[in-house]
Amino acid sequence: MSSHWRAPAALLFLLAVTAGFYWKLSISRDYTYLEGPDLAIQVRPWLDYQAREFHAGRFPLWDLYEWGGQPLAGQVQPGILNPLNWILFAMPLENGHIPIPTLHWYWVLIHWLGAVFCYALCRDLKLSLWPSLLGASIFALTGFLGHTDWPQILMSCIWIPLVLLFFARVARGERPRSSAALCGAALAMQFLSGHHQVPVFTALMVGALWFWHVAADWKKRAVPFLYFAAVCGLISAVQVLPAVEYGKQAVRWAGVYEPLHWNEKVPFQVHAQYSLQGRSIPGLVIPGLAQGLHANSFVGIIAISLALAAIGLAWRERSVRLFAAVALGGLFLALGKDFPLYLLIYEVVPMVEKARFPAMGVVVAQAGIAVLAALGLETWSRGQRSKVVPRGLLVFAGSLLAIYAGVAVLHRQPANYGAAVVALVALALAGVLARWGKAAAFGALVFALFLVEAVTASARLARFDRRDSYLHMLEAQQDIADFLRRQPGWFRFEVDDAEIPYNFGVFHGLEQFGGGVSSMPARVHRVLGHEEPPRLFGIRYRVARTPANPAQEEVFASRSGLKVYRDPRIAEPLWTVHPAPCGTADQLHVVTRLPDVFSIDADVGCAGRLVVGDPWFPGWRAWVDGKRVRIQEAEGVVRAIPIEAGRHRVEFRFRPGSVYWGAGLSGVGLLVVAYVRWRKE
Repeated sequence: MSSHWRAPAALLFLLAVTAGFYWKLSISRDYTYLEGPDLAIQVRPWLDYQAREFHAGRFPLWDLYEWGGQPLAGQVQPGILNPLNWILFAMPLENGHIPIPTLHWYWVLIHWLGAVFCYALCRDLKLSLWPSLLGASIFALTGFLGHTDWPQILMSCIWIPLVLLFFARVARGERPRSSAALCGAALAMQFLSGHHQVPVFTALMVGALWFWHVAADWKKRAVPFLYFAAVCGLISAVQVLPAVEYGKQAVRWAGVYEPLHWNEKVPFQVHAQYSLQGRSIPGLVIPGLAQGLHANSFVGIIAISLALAAIGLAWRERSVRLFAAVALGGLFLALGKDFPLYLLIYEVVPMVEKARFPAMGVVVAQAGIAVLAALGLETWSRGQRSKVVPRGLLVFAGSLLAIYAGVAVLHRQPANYGAAVVALVALALAGVLARWGKAAAFGALVFALFLVEAVTASARLARFDRRDSYLHMLEAQQDIADFLRRQPGWFRFEVDDAEIPYNFGVFHGLEQFGGGVSSMPARVHRVLGHEEPPRLFGIRYRVARTPANPAQEEVFASRSGLKVYRDPRIAEPLWTVHPAPCGTADQLHVVTRLPDVFSIDADVGCAGRLVVGDPWFPGWRAWVDGKRVRIQEAEGVVRAIPIEAGRHRVEFRFRPGSVYWGAGLSGVGLLVVAYVRWRKE
């Protein structure tokens, strides 16, 4: 094959491998990754809502449909500032929702992009075709990336190979300023992707690499580092600034019973709970040993044996030492409490305490192991071999099979099936390394063995036909959404979380006071459990099997068995307050109610304040008859504005300065990257 077609063919091959590996999503219609609680409760409703807004020609910055309203960009996880998500949001909708096959291919293609980026890294290291394909597939199909459900976390993982690609160029002295800027841009893309934890641990790892690099010759290497840091800070600003603003205004549930404010550290005991732990290290090779530890670390015997071969046979190569450091450093971070320096990092390095999930750092180690495995296969293919590797594989396989047989005999039932497959793959790999090392098909044989091993420990996907399937729940409760959508006026509703655990309001585009969230504005949280919320936020309806108080009357019965109750005492959450009695009744009429625009026609008898039942939050602006007025805080939680007597058009718009300033800084960062790429070094 000519070199002109080699890269496109490799990308198509990786696409076929990824789609085939996840055939239950790409071909079958019986399985899904969307049945995980967080995915069904939060992620799918968020994606649906953002897609509907895109199709309506609006860029969604405010979530109108849970807890009175929250900023989307500030919450980070919705991933609204991730450009790759915009492609998903632009895809055709069905009845206002993203079709499930589209969401399945979205998940598959995230893994494919991870494979593509890792393939690019391996090729940039001058590795040949099969080693590069193997490294790419190890990264995309196994370990944390291969077994994690959440797309926003997957999106943050796939950029790690590009961060390392451009740092490796810096280390080689290849256009150091341009490469440093691109390294910062790749790291910034992680922060835009929809989750902060993997980017924080990647930043720790690459920060340590930069420290090592600059310390060796700081006069020559300090400037590239400044390019890296500046570009990363600038491009990520569009996400970081809203996140900090929201964090200071919100409370967050982070693994302890009581929610935490911005100035309160996530306790170290939470980090300890979500550490990978030393006893799970064998789970790198044997599937199932890391289950229940919040991050699947399995990469397999082929990846580990080839990585060790690279370290043993080619240690003098700079790239081997670099990626060995990445693999070991990522593993140390993932171990959390079992790594002695982690407590110091937690205490000293800013923002690490908010990344409460050190086990996620294993994906950084996984990237290092994938590249080392590719380097090991390349080294072996070029004739640098050792009898120690196949012999070690034989000893490993024999020991593992003996343990497997012993457990099966003692317990009179099959032991870990995956462990037996790994042992057999180790035996086969030993034979291939010993007998086929010089054959043209050597790389293809090793790749085929890897796929056999990886398939036996692939991600677990749920069937749609389960009795407790969220899909069935959504279908059964559709009539509730249809009923609520027909009701007149502006109102909110609440649900029994035990009966409707997912974010019903976001999914259907209805204003719910409630929902599954990991954070919420502190002002709203402060009034929960008190008598004020129904009046302040207009919570007129309740969806449950029984009413919450005697005043609620049944108005609808769903085929799911749930009922809708209305409280006739609750009016629209829109009223006026006057300093003295006013002789005439004020008339207030909602004209436009959109996520980021709210307009009202007001006929007011005398001067006072107009109060609206939306949470006060920075970024909202108000105009009365086209004249800007200051929004005030009413009753400690909702918005109010001063208003004079007479007829007025009142308009509220969400114009968050943190997003706009952040977008400007991100644009500057992109210009810096373009400048250093254009400028000859």
